[in-house]
Amino acid sequence: MPSPRFAVFVPNLEEGPAQRALVALANGLRRRGFAVDVVAPMGGGALRAGLDPAIGQIDLAKRHTATSALALARILAERQPAALVAAGATANVVALAAAILARQGTPVVIAENGEAAGGLVDALRRRLYPRAAAIIDGFDDGRLGDAVASLVAQGVDGVQQ
Repeated sequence: MPSPRFAVFVPNLEEGPAQRALVALANGLRRRGFAVDVVAPMGGGALRAGLDPAIGQIDLAKRHTATSALALARILAERQPAALVAAGATANVVALAAAILARQGTPVVIAENGEAAGGLVDALRRRLYPRAAAIIDGFDDGRLGDAVASLVAQGVDGVQQ
């Protein structure tokens, strides 16, 4: 049976703490033998060169993270990853909304550093965050990796590792 595929949703591939943690997580999952897709609203950025060549890179062709939910939902429905990982307030809300829209039951692991997003994003956080499979405080790729490993150990999509 093939290893489960994971999707990592990054707001962009420019330098930033959330982006660095997600790229490190994607590379770490790949080193452990998992199939990984990095999904971004726009695929360019300085961190792109740091991705393992075996990692799938999916560019949603969207200008903003906030407008990516439907395109991300389509990717989730098509690729059916075992889990989706995101970091940052807007990316987390988009990831959770996309998982709902995709209707695949994709577990979502989110990382949060407590930044104030404001208005609509904060309202959506209150509504959507309870649906997350795991919420990590901070952008620590090791803690994110542990949360993903826990999902695998629990048999995400019936897969035991």
